[in-house]
Amino acid sequence: MASLISWAEVDQMQGSLQRAGLALQVLQLEGGKLGGDALACRVGPLSLLRLRMERSLHSWGPKPPGQIVVTLDLEPLPHQASLRAHGQALPSSCLFGLDPRREVHLTLPSSTVLAVISVNRAELERWAADLGWPDLDGEQAFRSNWIPTDPQCCDELRRYLRQLFTVVQHSPGRLREDGIERLVVEDLIPLLIGMLVQGAQPTQRLASPPPRIEVVQQAQRWMLEHPLEPITLADLCRSLHVSRRCLIQGFREHLGMGPMAFLKLQRLHGVRRLLINADPGLQRIGPLAAEWGFLNAGHFARDYRRLFGELPRQTLQRRKAA
Repeated sequence: MASLISWAEVDQMQGSLQRAGLALQVLQLEGGKLGGDALACRVGPLSLLRLRMERSLHSWGPKPPGQIVVTLDLEPLPHQASLRAHGQALPSSCLFGLDPRREVHLTLPSSTVLAVISVNRAELERWAADLGWPDLDGEQAFRSNWIPTDPQCCDELRRYLRQLFTVVQHSPGRLREDGIERLVVEDLIPLLIGMLVQGAQPTQRLASPPPRIEVVQQAQRWMLEHPLEPITLADLCRSLHVSRRCLIQGFREHLGMGPMAFLKLQRLHGVRRLLINADPGLQRIGPLAAEWGFLNAGHFARDYRRLFGELPRQTLQRRKAA
């Protein structure tokens, strides 16, 4: 069964991801109205997901246990900023998100379209062995979180997935016709496995991720676990047992901003989440913002509007209008 879900809020996007088996946190990095959609379907042993994002986003969190997740930039744009995984810029012709031991840590530019393919690891290894590629079996096969691929093979996979998602979106019943699903599986899985085997050669590996990614991830976990705690940069460094220089450089290398700017974005999202679900007759914006660390009402309203494209009171009134 295929489903297309559009979103205008980060929480709606997170819900779509969770229904697809991806329990990820999402943060909007770029100002303006968020837009996009998720198209999910099941084809044989494969779970397929197309994600369209109209704003720059950062996402992090665990991968589904027992699954191999393969992600591809479905519509790379010329002169667009690169996707960044664990702080490293990725080439347009690569498959990423492969290492099941490593969490997602992905920063996306505006106007990104991703294809996410999830498959049970044991099933994928059985398919590989049947196709004569037993080397895909074992821990070493997915020791890299991303692998470069031949551009022509990558374009072939993109074309196939675009056509498949078009069919799923506009003629979902087609996949249930006699023999169609089997044909798709027998076309798509060998193409995917061939790219994984080719890209997994040691000489093809990308460089190691830049340093300090662990510090950034540790800081993000602290921020999630202490959403309302007042904190300064010095306090954050003491809590994490890292130097100010290490923390600042880590965030700038991996996310293009300082740690306190990232914390502000995360807390603006927290306020918005509460305003969307609040009773306009009972909720006061000033005390709520202050609780999340925004003590200057004017600066808070300015930053909120710059990020989300509307004032806090407009968000709060939406429930009343509905």
